[in-house]
Amino acid sequence: MKTVVRAGLVAMLATALAAPAQAATVKQVTSTCHSGEFGATFTLRYETSGGYHHPIGSYTTSGPYIGDTGTQSLRISYRDGLGTHTVYTRVGPATNGTESLPAGLAIPATARGTASTTFDNGTASCVATVPIT
Repeated sequence: MKTVVRAGLVAMLATALAAPAQAATVKQVTSTCHSGEFGATFTLRYETSGGYHHPIGSYTTSGPYIGDTGTQSLRISYRDGLGTHTVYTRVGPATNGTESLPAGLAIPATARGTASTTFDNGTASCVATVPIT
């Protein structure tokens, strides 16, 4: 009896391990921009699962700044046969570092997605854009 139970458990475990759930694919895309001596880098991380791209975070660096006048805006959108759809926007003070994005952002994998960040140091600005494919 123990052998039958043990064999059944081994069979269930082997089946569960052989058919793992489809894991999300995480991608990272980076773009840079320049305006004179001012420059910036924008990196977007997103995962693809269930027919959608889901932006999960970004990383930015830029400089040099003049005082505290730096601003940065982020826009994530996609184009499909019906037009352009914005899924997220944020405007605020320029920061260097990592930003988590809200859960639930979704871009259809069949659409053309982009994420653009505009950096402004008070006297110069530039835009870094990455594709979401």
